Amino acid sequence: MRLPLPVATLLVLPLFTSAYKVPEPLADFYDLVKNGGCTSFYRGRSDLSDGQGNWGYGFCDDTPGAIYVSGEKHLADMDIDCDGAANCGSLKKNSDFQPETAFDDTLAELGYAIPGKSLNASVIPYAVLGTCDVPVAKNKKEKGPVPELGVVAVVCGDKLRYAVFGDTNGCDDDNFTGEASIALARMCFPDEGLDGDNGHTDHDVLYLAFTSEKAVPGPSGAKWDAKTPEEFEASIKDLGDELLEELFKDTEGRTKVGEVGDYGADKKKKGAAQRIWPEKQTVLGGAAAVVALAGLLV
Repeated sequence: MRLPLPVATLLVLPLFTSAYKVPEPLADFYDLVKNGGCTSFYRGRSDLSDGQGNWGYGFCDDTPGAIYVSGEKHLADMDIDCDGAANCGSLKKNSDFQPETAFDDTLAELGYAIPGKSLNASVIPYAVLGTCDVPVAKNKKEKGPVPELGVVAVVCGDKLRYAVFGDTNGCDDDNFTGEASIALARMCFPDEGLDGDNGHTDHDVLYLAFTSEKAVPGPSGAKWDAKTPEEFEASIKDLGDELLEELFKDTEGRTKVGEVGDYGADKKKKGAAQRIWPEKQTVLGGAAAVVALAGLLV
């Protein structure tokens, strides 16, 4: 006889299996940038590849507080990064597989509680940002705009997922953009059978990386020893929500409905985030949601 699951388990399961709804301000931002139109690329480079033989991509920095991958008329695709993973198909057997990830020195130096020495691509949802010619990482070696191991908001499959900036693209990949750990890819597109040999080829993914040091959860601000991708994502959700809210505030700190703002003649000169005034939302994080739901049952 199968016994019913404990109430606590029932409360936690949905939080670890469901993607998050895209909040209205972010949805408006997505609509503004999904067909290209970036006005400024980091280092002036908009000649990078998507890994499918298409060029014209780069890291758009026209939005203060963030950068995102953009092409001339599209957003990014999602190629698969399997570094550190054990379930990536034939990719693990070829030269593109690496046993380490880009920020292993920081992970060791600051005592991140990860199993082994590198991020496991099958457990940690992470975005791959920067290329050999256009590095975007901010650390001791590079002076780019995006702090390593910081939170990244990813809009994929009409849902919001939270990841971290966990790896960079190697010099053997010809300046490819649009790549994610297999953990993040399968969270985004669970029905596409993604692995090291099969990525998501549509150009409809928004990788929104925050440039503030506040985006870095640090060794104690995330569950780096998580057993599942969803468990790790839940541990950074509150921080991700805060970063999005901060990004979409107007210049006077107000929050307004999530629609394209009317900034008059200067509207086209502003970055996409500056053209949106969001409605302030209170979003319960994973642990808070469990507490709230449990309270309803008492």
